[in-house]
Amino acid sequence: MDKRSIALLLAAITVAMLGLLAIQVAWTRNTIALREDQFDEAVSHALMRVSDRLEGIERMRELKRHRQGRRMLLRLDSMRRAQPLPQPADEPFAGAEPVPPPDAPLEPLPPPPGFPGEDEHEEMVTDLVRAILASELGRDIRKRVDPVTLDSLLRGELLPLGLQGDPAWAVFTAEGALALAPAADSAALLLRASPHRARLFRHDLAGAPYYLHVRAEHGRAALLKGSWPMLIASALFLLIIALVFTYTLRAVVRQKRLNDIRNDLVNNLTHELKTPISTIGLACEALADPSIPRTEQQVRAYTTMIRDENKRLGALVENVLQSAVQDGGRMVVKPVDLDLHAVIQDVVRSSTMQVSRRNGRIEADLRAEIHRVHGDRIHLTNLLYNLIDNAVKYCEQEPRIRIATNSDDEGITLSVADNGIGIPPSEQRKIFDKLYRIPTGNLHNAKGFGLGLSYVKSVVERHGGRIRVESIPGQGSTFHIFLPFAHEHQRTAPRR
Repeated sequence: MDKRSIALLLAAITVAMLGLLAIQVAWTRNTIALREDQFDEAVSHALMRVSDRLEGIERMRELKRHRQGRRMLLRLDSMRRAQPLPQPADEPFAGAEPVPPPDAPLEPLPPPPGFPGEDEHEEMVTDLVRAILASELGRDIRKRVDPVTLDSLLRGELLPLGLQGDPAWAVFTAEGALALAPAADSAALLLRASPHRARLFRHDLAGAPYYLHVRAEHGRAALLKGSWPMLIASALFLLIIALVFTYTLRAVVRQKRLNDIRNDLVNNLTHELKTPISTIGLACEALADPSIPRTEQQVRAYTTMIRDENKRLGALVENVLQSAVQDGGRMVVKPVDLDLHAVIQDVVRSSTMQVSRRNGRIEADLRAEIHRVHGDRIHLTNLLYNLIDNAVKYCEQEPRIRIATNSDDEGITLSVADNGIGIPPSEQRKIFDKLYRIPTGNLHNAKGFGLGLSYVKSVVERHGGRIRVESIPGQGSTFHIFLPFAHEHQRTAPRR
């Protein structure tokens, strides 16, 4: 998969994710708007019920206050008590009169004893209506509405709807003038613009209309009550999709990077193997050609060349094998008690010829007071060879390599400094990755596979140590390796 395909895949999945997110946000907004409308409608119905209850309370009070009303209430009460309880149709009580057939003409029931006749009833209702009209025209709203009763009714109707705090209310005239309020006028006047209002005493036949205004504030959590499981599930699914998408994209990018690295590895490996093979072939042909005069010095030079190139081939193969061993996780470490200074001196002695070919030099500044460690001689020797080889390979001038040691109570610190091209800060955390090489564009002055430093880090970690690098581009690099002493290594080294 090329970069363009990855970019298109990223764009497509990003658009899909944004689309799902937009749909989720729109659905949430629509849900909230619908719940707000339902809340407003519920408040309106609640205010109407409060108005009707206030009106019923006042009518009952008026009936009890008027003589004819009290008389009518007494008669209605006597009728209710005198009315027999209904009996089941299939179980008539003894002595009951037979029920007339459905097509039989109905006869008017005689009024109960003591109930007024038709003329007296009409006169009673007329007097009662006159009294009610007179009370509506002459009474003030402050006398008709008890603030405590109204506040109690509002609480009983509005609080179950999920209201935030106590409901604030005020009564206004049709012209917007404040008529009744439980709080200060300045606070009550703010309720004039409230959208939640209902007319009081809407069945009045006369008198000025009054309106009850209420501030009903709902909580967003109350509106979404019941929708939280769906919202949480949707958000969780979106998060899972985003995480899976991120992981998949990283895997695709990493796979592409590995493919590119493998291609570079094959190209570099081919080039690296061709050079010593060609050199060995030319030396062998020169030795085998009878037409070429051979002196003892020339034969020694050819054999030395063959031996050096053969060692180079062996080192290349060893690096590849070490990389394969690290991939399988089967790096075998055989720690023994050894003198690290002696190992360093042997490596310096063997590498002096390689460095001197570039007119360079190696300096050893071994100041560690305690320099015996518990480690694998072969791996520690290869570690030093890799660092020295990199110092020579990535140096554009005469190589200057300095190997120093220091010790403390916990372990010994080995430092390898060079005057090479240096490592940019952005690449210093990647140089220990397997097959990673610092990009140099089209320049291929220094060949390699990106295996050396990965192997060095693995050896250090297998010995329970740690490695870090200090580098300034153009001024060189210094690798600091800390190896613990025997008792520290036994405590911190990973188990095999």
